[in-house]
Amino acid sequence: MHGLMDCNNFFVSCERVFNPALEGKPVVVLSNNDGCVISRSNEAKALGIPMGIPVYQIRDLVRQQNVQVISGNHTLYLDLSNRVMNVLGSEVERLAIYSVDEAFFDVPFDDDEKIYGLIAPIAKKIKKYVGIPVSIGAAPSRTLAKIASHIAKKERVDTDNVYLLTDMKAVPERLKKIPVGDVWGIGRRLDASLKEYGINTAYDFTQMSRTWVKSQYSIVAERTQQELLGHDYAQITAVTESKQTITTSRSFGTTVRDIRTLSDAVVTFASNCGKRLRDQNSLTGMVTVHIRGDMHNENMPFYTNSCQLRLAMPTCSTMEIVKYALLALRSIYREGYGYKKAAVTLSDITDNRAMQLNLFEPTDEPRQKKLMKAIDKINAHCGDTAVHLLAQGSASTWKPHMTYRPAKQGPLRIYSGMTRKEDNND
Repeated sequence: MHGLMDCNNFFVSCERVFNPALEGKPVVVLSNNDGCVISRSNEAKALGIPMGIPVYQIRDLVRQQNVQVISGNHTLYLDLSNRVMNVLGSEVERLAIYSVDEAFFDVPFDDDEKIYGLIAPIAKKIKKYVGIPVSIGAAPSRTLAKIASHIAKKERVDTDNVYLLTDMKAVPERLKKIPVGDVWGIGRRLDASLKEYGINTAYDFTQMSRTWVKSQYSIVAERTQQELLGHDYAQITAVTESKQTITTSRSFGTTVRDIRTLSDAVVTFASNCGKRLRDQNSLTGMVTVHIRGDMHNENMPFYTNSCQLRLAMPTCSTMEIVKYALLALRSIYREGYGYKKAAVTLSDITDNRAMQLNLFEPTDEPRQKKLMKAIDKINAHCGDTAVHLLAQGSASTWKPHMTYRPAKQGPLRIYSGMTRKEDNND
């Protein structure tokens, strides 16, 4: 058996941990640059606010229904995600973290009573220790476990947020109620194609010939079908595994027109990539910088370009990564254009214990590693940018809009009707 833990309305739940005044109110969390809705409370869903809608399109609804609007704080969400996963990992076997708010795990029982006795206390423990409500489903396959978790979230909110989909005789009736496009592994393109054949529900998909599914689509679609029938085929790539590429990108709060401000952003992104690279004990051999103009501004010429540079030696040093990132930026920067987004990507990533040395490159990599370790230790204790390169942090005009970010000090503040409004109840 497999289990899936899914945090309920995760970003909203994180905000409620530090601001209990948000409980019971419609809340939405916005994406980078306060662009779109990326998380909704149940109360906001009940108002008909769809996922991904640009915030400007719901301004009237926000004012009328007193919806609380919050700028995303992904550093906070990642920290609380780590706490949730630590609690879950202490209770289960073979944890595979699938995303920031989801994780699969093995269930070493076949008996429903024993399975329930394992996972029900986990949901309560996570809520008690971290403050995040979660839903947990268990089933013979991971795809069915996702369905069970979804059922737990939608139908068990007033009980224990746990659902077991272990009786295969009861599965077909459940699958008849699930649109085929909602099945994990069925994308939009496959969904549209299946509907052309009259396959509208997950149950319809299971009734098709296995050979036909494989020949008409792919082995991935075939495995998804077999997962719905209770066979375990899904291959899970845990996010805890070392990444083969690391990217940091942001859309700017304002259009950037000078290389100094653009360099500040690129240095910040490169520094972030370097820290993430060291966190997974890896080295990079390639740095790529991408810049893009504002395609929606008809009054300004559009320009986009990227440059990829191979390092002389693999490294995890922020100084080396920044040096190459700036070289790449200067080679593609053009005056007279406005820039709305930049990205830094590290690739050709290898384990730091298997570094290929270069006879003609006298870089003192061991010394660099010690320096980076010391800087990371200081920043972990004193703040992410307590020690940083001089080229980083001199400009702030490029930073994304966070109009609805809660205040760091003083009484709790909630943002009502798209305007800041202080809550006098501490």
